[in-house]
Formats: sequence, structure tokens, C-alpha cells
Amino acid sequence: MSLGAREYRLVLSRFVAMVSIAVSACLPATGATVKWYVGVGIGGNASRDVVMESRSNDRASICDEYINPRALSVAGCTIPDRGAGDGWLAPFDPGAGFSGEAEFGLHLSPRWRLAAVYARSETDFDQTVSSTDATGEDFDKISNELSVGQETLGSTTSDEFRIVAYRDWPNRTRWTPYAGAGVAVSRTRKDFAWHWARSADPTDIATGLGQPNAEEIRRNLADTVSVGRRTLRDTMFGYVLVAGVERTLSESVSVGLKAQWKRFGAFESDGYAGDLLRSHPPNLRLDGSEPVSAWSRTRDTGRFSALFTIRYAMP
Repeated sequence: MSLGAREYRLVLSRFVAMVSIAVSACLPATGATVKWYVGVGIGGNASRDVVMESRSNDRASICDEYINPRALSVAGCTIPDRGAGDGWLAPFDPGAGFSGEAEFGLHLSPRWRLAAVYARSETDFDQTVSSTDATGEDFDKISNELSVGQETLGSTTSDEFRIVAYRDWPNRTRWTPYAGAGVAVSRTRKDFAWHWARSADPTDIATGLGQPNAEEIRRNLADTVSVGRRTLRDTMFGYVLVAGVERTLSESVSVGLKAQWKRFGAFESDGYAGDLLRSHPPNLRLDGSEPVSAWSRTRDTGRFSALFTIRYAMP
């Protein structure tokens, strides 16, 4: 579920507290040497396919007073279950982009490390696809009346905080393989847009047939557009799996390569409104009431990344 700024700060403060507790609990006994280190990584990432599932609380177009001046007299146009059963999908191909991270950790032993990590990923999709698999009132719009029905996913940006435990395999060479696993919280933003356009020919419009003013409805609805561009946000929790190898350059410095897989819970946006709904302000009534909002979600939050790393052991 999407979190506001206040809730996000609360989640982040609890996450930081959890890091502090975990680090304190794992500190060596009094008198032992604590070996801290810092590290950075830079590289790229690749996502899996992303299917955006959207719904709205719109009503049928005959219930829109801008389209049908008699909307309030139509049966079912004032009932409370707006948008019930509506929905559509937008399937996007995998994206790729930049990943970077900073790590602060400590050696618990020659074989075990614990670290707190901040990471940022920017994944570019830059794709426009046709809306598909519509249900409810949206079925007729997408299947019959729309000349254009498209959704665009630009880029996805994630700011992540993680706690990761590492297992090292030291040996007689300068190369040390390692693996790790951890928990993560991600503040994610998606650049999302849509463009739905009705046919310019009123005879292609089926909406309104059977109404006493059917021709007026069809004329008003023809050639209208529903468009908008918004940044969708959510805070998600998940896990990370890590594998890599490092080469020692000196007593303090090592470089390496790291591969990691991240997976989070479903991304679910808050409600958002478009710029235009059927070529008028995004509400259903001439007095500005009954604003129309949409919600989007995706369960496809997995991402692979590969990074070049540098680690510095503090004296």
C-alpha cells in the first residue's frame, strides 16, 4: 500500500532503528577489535516484464453530464458503486538502467559481515503499449470505440535501504568469494502516462444507443480524449540476494564484482487524476463534483543488478 511522506518517515526511522539494534547485537565482545568498513558500488540493472494493472471509479459515458446533459435521469448513473468491475492492463517489456550504492558495515569475524546499505536504481522503459484485457465498462471503450488506447511507462526510480548479512570464504589467494542475503525497504516512483481517444466518427460510437438523445451523446463523445501523465509512488518491503568476489589490493582496499537479485511486494499507487477526461475536466458533473481517479499496481518488482565495487577497511 502506498505511504505518504509522514508514514514513509516513520517506516524509515523504524528501519534505521532496526539496523542499529542488529549492529549492536552483533558487535564483538568488550575488548575485541571492531573492524568497520565502507564501500561503494556502481553498475547497471535489468527488470523483468512489467504488467500495470489499472482501475478507476469512472462511470459509463452516458453518466457523464459533459457528454449526456440528461445523465442524472439515467437509471444507474447515481448509484454508489462507481467503477465496480472495471479495469485494464498494460504489458511492458523489460527495462534497464543505472544502479549505485553506498555501504557501511562491520566484520563480525573473518567469515561474517553485517552492513547497512543505501542504493539508488533508475530503470528506463520508455515504452508505449496498447491497453488490453479490459473488463466492465472499459471493455466497450477499448474493444469498440477507441481509435487510440495507449499507456506509457517512462522510467522507474527506487531509493532503497537494506540490512545485509554476508558470508566470506577467505583463502590463500587475493580473491575472496562471498554471498549474502538481507531485507530491504524501497521508495519507488514510476513515470506513467496514458492516452485514450474516441473515434472521430459518431457512427463508430455505440455508447448512448437506446437513450432518447442518443445522437447528441454520440456527437459529444466522438473525437474526445482522456490523457494524463503522473508520477506514481509507493513504499515496498522485500529481500535481496547477493553473490560476488573481491580482490585485495592492500590491507585496506579491495575491489570486486557483485551480482544481486531484489524482489519487493506489489507496487500499488494512490489514486491519481488525469489532465482531461473525455476532453473535459476530470469529473463527471458540470458542477465539478464526482472527480474521477485511477489506481495502478504491478506485482512485477524483481530486478537484477551487477556492480563494480570498492571497499575500504577502516584502520
